[in-house]
Amino acid sequence: MPPWPASPAVPRAVKLKLLARRLSVSAPKMSVRRHVPWPLRLMAFAAVLVVGAGGALWAWHGLAGDALFGRGARADRVAHLELALASETAERQRLSALATSTDSQLKVERSAGEQLAAQLKSLESENARLKADLTYLETLLPAGAAEGVIAIRRFEVQRDAQPGQLRYRALLTQDARADKDFEGALQLLVSTESEGRKATLTWPAAVAQTPGTIPGLKVSFRRYQRVEGVFEVPAGVAVRSVQLRVLEGDAVRAQQTVMM
Repeated sequence: MPPWPASPAVPRAVKLKLLARRLSVSAPKMSVRRHVPWPLRLMAFAAVLVVGAGGALWAWHGLAGDALFGRGARADRVAHLELALASETAERQRLSALATSTDSQLKVERSAGEQLAAQLKSLESENARLKADLTYLETLLPAGAAEGVIAIRRFEVQRDAQPGQLRYRALLTQDARADKDFEGALQLLVSTESEGRKATLTWPAAVAQTPGTIPGLKVSFRRYQRVEGVFEVPAGVAVRSVQLRVLEGDAVRAQQTVMM
């Protein structure tokens, strides 16, 4: 059979020319493609889009994750530094408070030490004064028997702040050659006057005494002894004089009177 159906309308010369053109090297190339239905083409195109989008999404997540982890690490570092700073600040405040407390305690102890030093100095001065008084008094004491001679010096009586009360003071001395303590008692005889009537009050008040005991306020000393106290008188009673007695048993060893 001829390559195409014979057509009476086409001259034979033209057919030969067309055949020669097709067989020549200048004839256009032709390719044979297999026919693919359009749904399959659409599915392939969609698969390519999905794969590309997945790769892009994976790359973006990787970069975003790196950036996120980097920010997280920096945040952790900042939080760690903030905690360290807060700890150092708290420690500094604690040490500052401790230093302030220690300084205050040192000031208190220094003040207490200064007060103790002042008191010690005052006591030393008082002790020196008392020793000087004792030395002076011993030069004035009369010589007596070995059992000791008692004297009353600087006897004073003054009205106290409370109504009806009087305060007395005295210095008792013993002979310098005495070799034992004096054991005795004090007694006050208060001469009063009320509505023209005179009376004598004994202080401490006279009570029934056990035989052999010493009446009055007990005293025991060697060389010297300062005594003082307060006694009361009835309201409306005028005090005219006060006599201080030093007793040894029932015997009066010394006495002195002060006029009011």
